[in-house]
Amino acid sequence: QVEIRPAGPGRPLGGGERAELLAWVRFADGRTLDAGAVVTLTDVLPPGLYARWRSPRPVPTAELTVHFADAPDDAAPEGWALVRMRTAQAGGGWVVDDSEVWSADGRLLALARQARVVRGEGPRPGGHPAAGSVNS
Repeated sequence: QVEIRPAGPGRPLGGGERAELLAWVRFADGRTLDAGAVVTLTDVLPPGLYARWRSPRPVPTAELTVHFADAPDDAAPEGWALVRMRTAQAGGGWVVDDSEVWSADGRLLALARQARVVRGEGPRPGGHPAAGSVNS
């Protein structure tokens, strides 16, 4: 449904230092980046913590809020969008991720924030990014 090309050093389950993923994304059917498409792109990448983790675990979304930065349906751009997913806070079995969606011509299309619940085995992410447990 989508084509994803990494644009930063972070890779899902790569065990990296930063809880951030950056990628160019486009829809396989060539659709324009209208409001619906942009909302989809705010959650197209895995949680930012996946860039730090080496094994997957479920991290379902409990809440997602999207703020449009540009009128999404007025001359909606086509093609690639740059999507950034970054974990802003993690602890107590909860994760807060921030995402951005940019058009290929450099327009910020949307910002989103989502609260997620960490499920499954393994250590829970903990602490504030300033404490060093989740680097941003």
